Amino acid sequence: MRVREIEVRLLGAFEVRIDGTPVAPDAFAGRRALELVQLLALADGHRLVGDEVVEALWPHLDATAGRANLRKAAHHARRALGRPDAITLRGGLVHLCPTDHVHTDVAAFRTAYDAARRTGRREAAVHAASRYAGPLLSSAPYEDWTMAPRDELRTKYRQLLETGERWADVLALEPAHEGAH
Repeated sequence: MRVREIEVRLLGAFEVRIDGTPVAPDAFAGRRALELVQLLALADGHRLVGDEVVEALWPHLDATAGRANLRKAAHHARRALGRPDAITLRGGLVHLCPTDHVHTDVAAFRTAYDAARRTGRREAAVHAASRYAGPLLSSAPYEDWTMAPRDELRTKYRQLLETGERWADVLALEPAHEGAH
């Protein structure tokens, strides 16, 4: 099989593109298949321990039922992503597209943030802030597994706005921000 370029947009509206072609949201045949892809795209190396996935997506289920739901969600995600190895369950780990190149806007934003913080330059901060397209997975604001990374990314965005002296944007993000007033 040839290597594909998988682009996953997690900031603002969720989107997956395979070799530049968008995957229709309804291709996921259910919310959990979609969330499985989102969770794995957000994870370091695009992989997690299976028990972590079950705990994040099915915290109310016992281990046996949770693993059954994971297998079903993985099946639907594979179909949506058009490849039998798009989600692999091996050795207790769950991988997203292990034979493809997966790129996310979150990783690009974090890289730009780190570079801007190293330089401390206003222009670098403004450029890095422009990579933030909105809150992490804005269509899933109440999922527990999204809250900590959403807060982390929002804080980084605010720090970039402050460094870039974009005070109106800081106030739009946090109306009670004293430093911006």
